[in-house]
Amino acid sequence: MRSGYIPVLLALTVATHAFGQDSSRPKRLTDTTSQLKDVIITASRVAEQVNEVPSSVTFISRKELAKQAQINSNLPYILMQKIPGISPSEEGQNNFIGKLRGRNFLVLIDGIPQSTPLRNGGRDLKTIDAGAIDHIEVINGASSMYGNGGAGGIINYITIKPEKNVPFSSSTYFNNSLNLIKADETYGYNLSQVFKGGTGKFDYVVQGKMAHSGVVRSSDGVVVSPFYGLGETKTYNALVKLGYDFSARHRIEVMGNYYNSIQDSKYIGTKGNFGVSPAIGVRGDTNILGGTPYNKTLNVKYTGTYGKTAANVAVYYNDINSVFEAYNQIYSDHRGGRFNFSTPFALPASNSVQLIYGIDFLKDHTIQKDMADKLVTPDMNMNSIAPYLQSKFILAKHWIFKAGARYENLLFKVSDFTKGNQLIPGATNTYNALVFNTGLRYNQFSAIQPFASFSQGFSIGDIGLVLRNGVSLNAINVAPVKVNNFELGVNGDIQRFHYEVTGYYSTSKKGATFKEITPGNFDLVQLPQRIYGIEAVLGYKAADWLSLGGILGYMDGKEDTKNDGSYDGKVDNSTISPVKIGGNINVKLTPQWDFSVQMTKIGSRDVFPQAVWNYGKYPVSGYTLFDMYTAYRFRYVTLTFAINNLFNANYYPTHSEVRGATTEGRYYVKGTGTVANLGVVINL
Repeated sequence: MRSGYIPVLLALTVATHAFGQDSSRPKRLTDTTSQLKDVIITASRVAEQVNEVPSSVTFISRKELAKQAQINSNLPYILMQKIPGISPSEEGQNNFIGKLRGRNFLVLIDGIPQSTPLRNGGRDLKTIDAGAIDHIEVINGASSMYGNGGAGGIINYITIKPEKNVPFSSSTYFNNSLNLIKADETYGYNLSQVFKGGTGKFDYVVQGKMAHSGVVRSSDGVVVSPFYGLGETKTYNALVKLGYDFSARHRIEVMGNYYNSIQDSKYIGTKGNFGVSPAIGVRGDTNILGGTPYNKTLNVKYTGTYGKTAANVAVYYNDINSVFEAYNQIYSDHRGGRFNFSTPFALPASNSVQLIYGIDFLKDHTIQKDMADKLVTPDMNMNSIAPYLQSKFILAKHWIFKAGARYENLLFKVSDFTKGNQLIPGATNTYNALVFNTGLRYNQFSAIQPFASFSQGFSIGDIGLVLRNGVSLNAINVAPVKVNNFELGVNGDIQRFHYEVTGYYSTSKKGATFKEITPGNFDLVQLPQRIYGIEAVLGYKAADWLSLGGILGYMDGKEDTKNDGSYDGKVDNSTISPVKIGGNINVKLTPQWDFSVQMTKIGSRDVFPQAVWNYGKYPVSGYTLFDMYTAYRFRYVTLTFAINNLFNANYYPTHSEVRGATTEGRYYVKGTGTVANLGVVINL
């Protein structure tokens, strides 16, 4: 480490942070020791306390998100720290192997779909800047609440809330980063600004961010291959949210967000040699600028009450372009509307029922092209109309019973497509999906609150991956694939101790994985799968100045390799994540000075003989990372300092070993070495 860079790093620290606290907002979960009754979520389409939800829900508060973003602003890395069942961060532009409990998940921004299930680009977790997010709500396990793609669960980014009680407030964030092993070319910065306020019936939020990352170096100081990497990347984000209260019972809100993240590297990637040497960056240049040229999200939402009925109506538009280095690009846009209503009814003996009902409309258009704009897939369109009904019974005050159904009508249309010299004619088909859910929770005692649930999710899968091989739509079965998810858990608060333990078991008739046929060309393999696991979230406030937390995620699975009901094979590493253990220690040294250390251990998984090594079947070696964070608060200013990969671990991210020698080892890269982050937060 070059000590001369420390005063330079200190000198570069000026003003700061978009993550100021909103004291006017109701108390929400901020760490693992918070009380369940204080947590308000909206992921199930109505606002409710988490102790009324009969399933496993993860809530990442704005305070915790701000802390994690100071350590590493990459959203997949943040989610890895807090969600037991999510796949480890790929430490790149993509989340190709991103799974939640071994299944594909659906990413939303304020309820607007960001995922592109018709041709999975693996960019949905990185479609907005962390500084524009108020909190994150995660439904773990299959969910039908938002439709196609939620087979593993829902990840909903809730954008910044307005400050209604003051006409103007400002939060500024400036962060500097530098690799401490070899600092050459690694300096990066992150500047974000938030203005928010309200006057009379009007309120607003304006957020802007610009950032540039330096070269990424591994623990030995060598440049990591920039292939789909995060180095030398410029990122911009702009959020505008305007709200107007016509009265205490009627409100309209308009939200627009623009995200841009483009890599322009002075390096090119070499080929890696699995088990021998990683792909590294060598001096060179390319005209291909990989990343996300744009993600545009627009949402107009009306909320109102009519007698006892609450209405929540939203129309939305989302348009994303993802560029994949030297290969191709995906264009996907979504247009739709969500009409959601909720009506309570009193029942005899102080019981009650709430009916949540409505209809969703979605038009999903997706197409993949090469860099010369030649079609890689046919033009794909999916129109969906989905009515749903959900009931929530409160019985004898402490029994919460939920049951509901969603019916999805899908019209799928593809255009004519030429593969080589062969013309594959377009086709139109209609598919239907009916999915159910039910759950029960008992919440009388804060110390022990058991719950059980059954839920179904569905996905039509990565159809574009098959169609791009010149296969006709009529030659494949694209009917929605259901996932059945069974869950049993218990959580509670015992004085200073908080816990949640959940077990789950999910089945699907068409689990998906891939096999490399020739370098860079993959076949889709679909077999019946059973996936099961256990998760735990623990927190202990040992003293007013000391709190401890931890997570555990374990999963495994079997698949029916002969499709004869025997389930004789292991599910591969692209679907099953190794065991994850996380822990954190948070110390309040003084009322103004906080200090934290966190650890994440990703285990190993080696269950396939070398003779069958391919995508997802290479051995995963595992790794352990430590991060440090400290902050000192003055009246308006907070100084922050964090170190990512505190002990400079030498490791391969799980995705590197899942891909192994595929695509000539271009994905076989090392993880990032020790990086220091120094910043300041100013709240006015």
